[in-house]
Amino acid sequence: MADNRQKLTDIAQSNVQKSGLKGLSFRTLADEVGIKSSSVHYHFPEKADLAQALIEQYSDTFATRLDSISAAGGSLMRKLSRFMDVIEAVAASDSVCLCGMLAAELESLSPENRQALQRFFTDMEDWLTREITAHRADLGTAIEPHQLAKVMVSGVEGALLVSRVHGNTEHLAAQRTVFADLLGPEDRA
Repeated sequence: MADNRQKLTDIAQSNVQKSGLKGLSFRTLADEVGIKSSSVHYHFPEKADLAQALIEQYSDTFATRLDSISAAGGSLMRKLSRFMDVIEAVAASDSVCLCGMLAAELESLSPENRQALQRFFTDMEDWLTREITAHRADLGTAIEPHQLAKVMVSGVEGALLVSRVHGNTEHLAAQRTVFADLLGPEDRA
């Protein structure tokens, strides 16, 4: 049973990252896993329950990746490059960030789903703020680290969407360039 739950969340995540939660039917999900649709409802009584599981799983995986980047050490630019590698891996699968996709469907989500989405984006901003602050409190710009983190999160989420529309990664590459330009020459190594 636990295997079916994990299969359901994995397949649902892939589908939601490509076409959203609204377009996902429990019947289609059941067919893809090879179970009855009533079994999907056993694991996830409502779509909100499935959405919550997806957000939590995605958030945990993303947080683990960010922790790994921090633990690996290096310059801020090196860490931001690894951060962009994670973002670009999403784009490589013709997908967008799961939480970014769900944010576009905010009105159809439960209050708990909305809170989980807020936590995901806040956690990403907090990680960036910590890394920016730890490496260089004064970036040579008037932008405070927490504000810069918000700009960076907005930039990468938007770049994922626009890159998907254009069918290339030019906007993500531009985001890397912006990061490098903001950091200055000593952090580019």
